[in-house]
Amino acid sequence: MSDQTVLQPGLNIKPVIDHESVKLLVERLYGISVLELTELNGYDDKNYKIIEDPNMKNPLITNHCPHGYVLKIMNSMDSKNVSLVEAQNEIMNFLLTRSVTCPKPIRNVYGHLHSIETIGGKGHAVRLLEYVPGELLKDVPQSEALQYQLGEFVANLDNKLQNFNHSGLVTREHIWMLSKVPELEKFKYVIKDAEKLDLVEEVIEEFKYAVVPHLEELEKGVIHGDVNEMNVVVSAKPGASQTDYRITGILDFGDIQYSYYVFELAITMTYTMLMSGDLRSGGIVLAGYCVNRRLPDMEYRLLKTLISARLVQSLTLGAYSIAQDPSNAYVSSTEKANGWELLKKLRKTKPDPDDDPTDWKAIANEYLTRS
Repeated sequence: MSDQTVLQPGLNIKPVIDHESVKLLVERLYGISVLELTELNGYDDKNYKIIEDPNMKNPLITNHCPHGYVLKIMNSMDSKNVSLVEAQNEIMNFLLTRSVTCPKPIRNVYGHLHSIETIGGKGHAVRLLEYVPGELLKDVPQSEALQYQLGEFVANLDNKLQNFNHSGLVTREHIWMLSKVPELEKFKYVIKDAEKLDLVEEVIEEFKYAVVPHLEELEKGVIHGDVNEMNVVVSAKPGASQTDYRITGILDFGDIQYSYYVFELAITMTYTMLMSGDLRSGGIVLAGYCVNRRLPDMEYRLLKTLISARLVQSLTLGAYSIAQDPSNAYVSSTEKANGWELLKKLRKTKPDPDDDPTDWKAIANEYLTRS
């Protein structure tokens, strides 16, 4: 695939649309009269939560979702890959039939699960999904029990996805794929602080020599690609205290890809450590993960580099996107969560051998022993 499929510096791909136009779009494509419209977080896409007016009868939707809907307007670059849009719809339906709670795609007035609409002079894929109730992982009290559950959940998700294949994912290229870390060279100019730039360059180089030569040895399959605290749904356990939560679902399949299972684990561990501010929490995620999926020693040895690489990817692309669109607070969430400090801790050259917070295997074993 040519580089035209991967984000290049200076390219603006996010949809440009106002709320009134969103309401008209939903009415035209889905017959829904909008009662409430709320814009949700989005990186390159636009997402809106929609509550329909119950007084307006809509014969087009037979089973009305009591929790509302999410309208997704995909960025202009991914929208060119119709097969990718179809894969995203199919993976949700695939998981729904396998007892994984996730959004359900809704057919439009033409009977299709998506359409390509011209918005701001560009073609954008438009879809409607059922809204998944619950709270986001980022909004509830953090606990080791939830971190462990997250590891179990992700391993179980990838086990199920071993049976999912789609041609739209085989050749997919995207700047947020971990395998694209070497291409961050083009974006690193946005990092103005010399110490931070040194860290970025160090991690990119390490990825090139420590990870790239071993890619063919890693187990591959379809992965979610962005398991983070904003994409994981939790609910309070029935009858339990309001501090006792369980993971109930997964959102946002915009980063699905045919890639490496260890990348999925590394990404999950990265965002868990960012959320907790504690490198040790990665070991709790690992403990849960290894209950459902085996992690070969060679893949375990790559984790530190992969986690460093995800932090660098998130920090660099976040800084780039803020430079492009200062109003998008979502893209700087890693920086706000002390991502640079976590990266510095992770890169510390001489950890204490008796108390190494990156010895995730030992931390996992210790957690399993006491629980």
